[in-house]
Amino acid sequence: TKMVSEDEDGRRPVLRTLPYFLNPADIEVKHIPVDVHTGLWIDKYLPKQAKGLGEIKAKHFEQTVRPVDALYKSFFDRWQESLKQAGAQAHKATVQGRLAIGLGGESVLETAISLHRTYGVPYIPGSALKGLAAHYARNRLGEQCQDGSEAYKILFGDPKNAGYVTFYDALYVPNSAAKNTPLALDVINVHHPDYYGEKKDRQGKAIPPADWDSPTPVSFLSATGSYLIALGGPAEWVKAAFEILACALRQEGIGAKTSSGYGRMEFVTDAAKTQQQTPQKEPYALIQKRFLAETPPAGRF
Repeated sequence: TKMVSEDEDGRRPVLRTLPYFLNPADIEVKHIPVDVHTGLWIDKYLPKQAKGLGEIKAKHFEQTVRPVDALYKSFFDRWQESLKQAGAQAHKATVQGRLAIGLGGESVLETAISLHRTYGVPYIPGSALKGLAAHYARNRLGEQCQDGSEAYKILFGDPKNAGYVTFYDALYVPNSAAKNTPLALDVINVHHPDYYGEKKDRQGKAIPPADWDSPTPVSFLSATGSYLIALGGPAEWVKAAFEILACALRQEGIGAKTSSGYGRMEFVTDAAKTQQQTPQKEPYALIQKRFLAETPPAGRF
């Protein structure tokens, strides 16, 4: 397994890689150790390769669902400090459900997820945040924010010039997910594989979807928790970019499967304000108890 040791000066722990000669079939663990790199495990340590790997892939992914290594918090603290020194503004945004970021990326297992190259922790690339904000601006903010307009070029740039606002990668906030476990096992269930695969019957006709079709579950990893979104540039334009991002993350979501509800996020401050402004609803159990205790009006029953 992967080991933690000290560098030559004994100043801080260093992560060692898994030995390349290790046989994955000999590894029987429910969850891999916290100091094992998640991306390395996913790409290099599948127990075996064969057709119909549904259950094997699900178990392989499930082994990565464990708490984040304690070393990551030290890196995150240094990252926050570097953002302050660079004059960037940062706000935490929380995933409302699940986040599928980098699902279509390069992977030996058909599905992927964006993981930090060093620590194997999920993150949101700055390019994805910038793309989402630009898409929202073009489609929702009218002519003044169309591609080629002055405001659009200042925020996002054009083919000849970079924009004034820098979109940094959004890193996972330590301990923000339940049990400090940002990864979760998820599944895409294709109910009609023959229909979507455009297969033909013996007569050469397209096979229609039917209730007796056998679903094909496809396992993948999604993310939860909060992420530190940081922007740099002129204060007024950074403020405008954050406002656009807040609307885009809340209404459209980021990453894959947004049409199914994935990728919705709320900035922590916005979520707190919404909770304060929204009156607390009476729990269903209390409503039921109160309703049953009421006396029906005379003449109705």
